[in-house]
Amino acid sequence: MYRFGAILCFLCLTSFCFSQAKVEPSKEYLLHLDAAKSHGVTLIKDQKQLNRLISKGSLVKVKQRGYGYRVTDLTHSHPYLVPQANKIVADIAREFVRITGQNFFVVTSLTRTLEDQKRLRKVNSNASVNDSSHNFGAAFDISYVRFNHQLQHNKKLEKHLEDVLQSFVRAGKIFYVKENKIKCFHVIVRQ
Repeated sequence: MYRFGAILCFLCLTSFCFSQAKVEPSKEYLLHLDAAKSHGVTLIKDQKQLNRLISKGSLVKVKQRGYGYRVTDLTHSHPYLVPQANKIVADIAREFVRITGQNFFVVTSLTRTLEDQKRLRKVNSNASVNDSSHNFGAAFDISYVRFNHQLQHNKKLEKHLEDVLQSFVRAGKIFYVKENKIKCFHVIVRQ
């Protein structure tokens, strides 16, 4: 019995260590990370560093209610972005409204510190164990199942939103990844 318990303990510990280890990032991931880093904000480790970047104007506050978008209550990120990313949120929203009429999408995540990222990994296995583009103030997530205060799939609005994002990709303004597990578009703003 003791031997079985020791083996089980070893397997659990090994599994935990591997789940906490950094993963070899893909070329696409590195490209997105480089885009996030290109805005001149260093890796945001903690709240103190975040506050310094805000006071210097390196990060600006994102309005909770903007034309064509809303920011949800944030539990693992902060409502700040680099100025260019803040502008891109507004530009995407404006284009979304132009195409769909008086609809809005929901932004679910913005800038994270490394502390936030670590806390997020405890509840979201999709959260990167490597540095995230959210840690540089140049990334945000847009839900594709939350429009106009309703949590439900709306294939038409989802398609329009993705069409807008693709037009911004073609213009060289962003990269994005459609995350199926948490139902969002992860958007990285390019310099």
